[in-house]
Amino acid sequence: MMSDASEMLAAALEQMDGIIAGSKAMDYSNGLFDCQSPTSPFLGGLRVLHLLEDLRGALELMDNEERDNLRCQIPDSTAEGLAEWLSCVVLFLSFVFYFSSIFIYL
Repeated sequence: MMSDASEMLAAALEQMDGIIAGSKAMDYSNGLFDCQSPTSPFLGGLRVLHLLEDLRGALELMDNEERDNLRCQIPDSTAEGLAEWLSCVVLFLSFVFYFSSIFIYL
């Protein structure tokens, strides 16, 4: 089970690294965008959400030592890209919560 979770996590991280870097080539299939195409925001966004959920699930199956060992294998560019993106998400959510609390008191 440990190797399955590790393999899933490695595959998810590799795919996320490609999405973040925008290195996936645009593919067409019968005139439609491929899900991996970064120019297809709806399908690409859904793919990222699924990858994030897969990543979360795989991490939950690992113990702390496995996570630490895996963390050491993540490329710096991937870690930095994810950290930057997640910090923007956290900042956005903090603004949403702040302004929603203001409207409650108005």
